[in-house]
Parts: sequence; structure tokens; C-alpha cells
Amino acid sequence: VASPAQRRRFFSWTDRGPVDAPLPDNIFLRILKGDAPASVVDDDGDLFSFRDKNPASDLHLLVIPRSFVRDASLLRGEQGAALVRRMETKARSLVLAEVGSSFDPAELALGFHWPPWYSVPWLHLHAIYPRSRLRRRYKYTPFSFKSPEWVVERCTGGKVRR
Repeated sequence: VASPAQRRRFFSWTDRGPVDAPLPDNIFLRILKGDAPASVVDDDGDLFSFRDKNPASDLHLLVIPRSFVRDASLLRGEQGAALVRRMETKARSLVLAEVGSSFDPAELALGFHWPPWYSVPWLHLHAIYPRSRLRRRYKYTPFSFKSPEWVVERCTGGKVRR
């Protein structure tokens, strides 16, 4: 049986991690438990928000649910759509609070990395501002980085824009 370190090293496109619970060494689980450092921005008991340790722009926040969901592809129905909407609302409000009156909605990039293009198997919404100063653009393409609206449409059976 492979150790967690070996599983991480050989993480394949078909093995994205367990669906029902995170591995014990999952960094987001460790952050939530207080076992790993994070620059916490907000914690409302349902959603937990912190700064990305490798920011893609001047401001890069992550919003995660406290309860484990491996990734956005597993969200279904109105319950999944409601979670995405809450995450989006939280992300927008946190960015607006930090940016203030100079906030430009066109400069806000919100999205989920679609499997298999994520590095941490725990649902997380990226809030990146300003979009015009985005670094590592290859990680945030329409192919692998899906908007909250796209995920909501997929959850609710609406037509998905590509």
C-alpha cells in the first residue's frame, strides 16, 4: 500500500483522491484544523477564506467549505448550486472589502479548477484581483478554470456554456 507521500508523488489524472473524505495530509484539512499556517481572511463557520500562498495576482483568495467536497464536478442539484452561490457571494464581498472604492467588477476572476486540473482535492473557489495582472495564465484558462455560473448551470441541469 502506497504511503500518502507516494500517493501524492504519483497522483494521476484518474486518481484524484477519495470522494468521501480527505487524506489526512490534505493541506486544506490541516489549515482548518490549525495544523498548517494560513493567512485567514474570514471564517463564518460554513465557509473558510484565506490568502493563496502562491498568489496569481495582487490579491488571491481561496474560499472553501468547512465540510469536505473533493471538487466541483461532484456538486449536484440545487444544494450544490446553493453552495457555489454562497462561495461566490463570500468571495465577491471579501475582495470588495479589500479593494474598496477602486473595485472594478471586470477585473475580478472567480473560478474553480476543473478536474483533473487542481492541486488540492478540496472544493475551492479562487478569487483573483486584478485580472489584468494575472500571473501563470496557463492555470486559469476557460478549459480548466470554470466560473461559478458555469458550475451552477451544470449543477442544475441548465445548458452549460463552453
